[in-house]
Amino acid sequence: MVSMKRFIYYIISTGYFTLLQAQDKAKNYVPPLDLPVMLSATFGELRPHHFHAGLDLKTQGRTGFKVRAIADGYIYRIKVQRGGYGKAVYIKHPDGTLSVYAHLEKFAGDLQDYVKRHQYEQKRFFIELFPAESLFPVQKGQVIAYSGNTGSSSGPHLHFEIREGESYPANPMRYGFRAEDTIAPVVRGLYAYALNDTSSVNHSQERVKLLLNRKNRRSYRSDPVEAYGEIGLGIDAYDQVNNTYNKNGVYQIALWVNGLKVYETRMDKIDFATTRDINVLIDYPYYVRKRRYIQRLWKHQNARLPVFSVLVNGGKINVEDGKVYKIRIELSDFEGNTSEVHLKITGRKTPTFEKKVQVKTPFHARVGKPLSLHGQRVDVYFPPGAFYEDVYLKFSESADGFEIFPDNIPLRKKIKIKYSLEKVPGHLKKYAYLAKVNPKTKRAYYAAAQKQHDSIVFRTRSLGTYVVKYDSIPPVISRINIKDGQWVSRYRYLRFRVSDNVGVQKVQAYIDGQWILTEYDYKTGKVFYDFNDLTFEGKKHTLKIIVTDKVGNRTEKTLTFFRKFTTE
Repeated sequence: MVSMKRFIYYIISTGYFTLLQAQDKAKNYVPPLDLPVMLSATFGELRPHHFHAGLDLKTQGRTGFKVRAIADGYIYRIKVQRGGYGKAVYIKHPDGTLSVYAHLEKFAGDLQDYVKRHQYEQKRFFIELFPAESLFPVQKGQVIAYSGNTGSSSGPHLHFEIREGESYPANPMRYGFRAEDTIAPVVRGLYAYALNDTSSVNHSQERVKLLLNRKNRRSYRSDPVEAYGEIGLGIDAYDQVNNTYNKNGVYQIALWVNGLKVYETRMDKIDFATTRDINVLIDYPYYVRKRRYIQRLWKHQNARLPVFSVLVNGGKINVEDGKVYKIRIELSDFEGNTSEVHLKITGRKTPTFEKKVQVKTPFHARVGKPLSLHGQRVDVYFPPGAFYEDVYLKFSESADGFEIFPDNIPLRKKIKIKYSLEKVPGHLKKYAYLAKVNPKTKRAYYAAAQKQHDSIVFRTRSLGTYVVKYDSIPPVISRINIKDGQWVSRYRYLRFRVSDNVGVQKVQAYIDGQWILTEYDYKTGKVFYDFNDLTFEGKKHTLKIIVTDKVGNRTEKTLTFFRKFTTE
């Protein structure tokens, strides 16, 4: 019989006690939408350079659904940003949790008026506000906003989070926000890695894709493997919930070796401060090349992630000659639907491999140490802690740019790059910008144009090839819904579109010389203004639109329109 002491240790070590607390709190919550719960994304999904921090709730491909506070509390933060969460509301609750509602179309009632008033005071659309605690108390179920598609959203939905502290998103499913789910995770690929110079997998030291046979909907078996030394496994998998086609992340992955669990990740909680360490949880070079995620089933020595729940030898497998290892990988979703992968590894010592020659360069980047690279035109500074592993860099300059390789290693911190424009002809300097070359397509995309003392200075986490480009083409203003000299008294909105070959930086508009609040969607180029925002004297008015691109080129358009703003 299990002793009480061991039982208490079990519930604490497995997080079961925390789960019970979360489930108890769930009784106090209501759904954020008056719609059936259908998910397009789950908590902890692997994303570019971060974990997904919440649930994405489908809104039937439309915007404008009422968004409700899940519990009593107060609105303590409102943010409107170009990308990211777009329009978002943050609520603090008495139980210590925070809830977040993002990609909103607009805010509700007095909150919308409050945000718009501050936008006009600051003369900017993108804004962040922290109202006093007493200003916007909310009750459970109160409408706080309307669902939308703002920010970096790729389609109408509500992004919803629960945080246990400002920087610690927690899985909302632990708090009762769940969808119908009877579907087990699906495995797309299984991979094995030799982790040092003396180890091998199937007589190779490269990444090896293992052949998988699907026995049934929940069970897979790999062909036998011969290996030796320290190896690791990796898996490409996804999960789904009922009634949707979206491929979601897997909640829990565990690795068993001869009956002993040596590795487990569980997507219960993440930390914004370490979310970028996802790049050493996955096979990052494979992601850079294929844009697909292989989760490594071992822990990188510099990964600071809260997702590991079991680690024995970091999940690495030490294969000895002549021994047999029975491997089981278990993948589960939050509802307990489980798939298994079975694999047999036989220890087989192979002839000694010729050691890979490490190409040493003068530019040796080391973990925890700063590094500076200096060229004729470019200076690069890597702060301490920028790298996860020691690496030799290749650094070179050309007549129109520079290269830093390898470009498939992840950086934890941003590096600072300063590129001198001293040798650029004077008439071209204001049009100069740096572009990063896509290694596959060879196309160059805008990277930076901020100029300081005859140089372009910027910060990035992206290595590779950069070239100097020039842009003197101003932005385009098109599809204005009013014509010069037109009466628009019946129009509620001014609408137009903007575009630019490098990218639009800022949109400004004025009526009779007074700044007006234009809302710009960078994904579509659409801009609109609500004529009900302000009143102007008289009937004849002048509209002026100014659009600036990322290099600094400007386009101005002025027209006259007629509208009666006040009743005479």
